Amino acid sequence: MAVSQAFSVTYDALTDVLYISNQTAPATRGVEDSQGIVWRYGSDGDLIGATVLDFVDLWAKRSGALAEQLSAHFKIPHPQALLVLEQALDHQPH
Repeated sequence: MAVSQAFSVTYDALTDVLYISNQTAPATRGVEDSQGIVWRYGSDGDLIGATVLDFVDLWAKRSGALAEQLSAHFKIPHPQALLVLEQALDHQPH
C-alpha cells in the first residue's frame, strides 16, 4: 500500500500565486520552468514545494495539466495531485 504525502496548500489572491509544500523546511534553491512554476528544493536536494505563478489566470481551467506536472515532480499519483489542487480551487471566489 502506498503512503500519501501530506501537502500544505496556500493561495495568495493578491498576487495570484499558489504555494504547495510537502515539508516545512525552508527551500535552499528554486528553479523556474517555462510554464511559470518554481520548483523549490531543500538542502538535501529533495523537492519540497512548488510555487505556481498566475495560478487562477493560467491554471484554474487547466488543473488536469497542472496535476500532471505535480504528479511527475513530486512522484505522487495523479489523483492525489488533483486533490491537492482541489484544495486550492475550493477556496477561490466563484
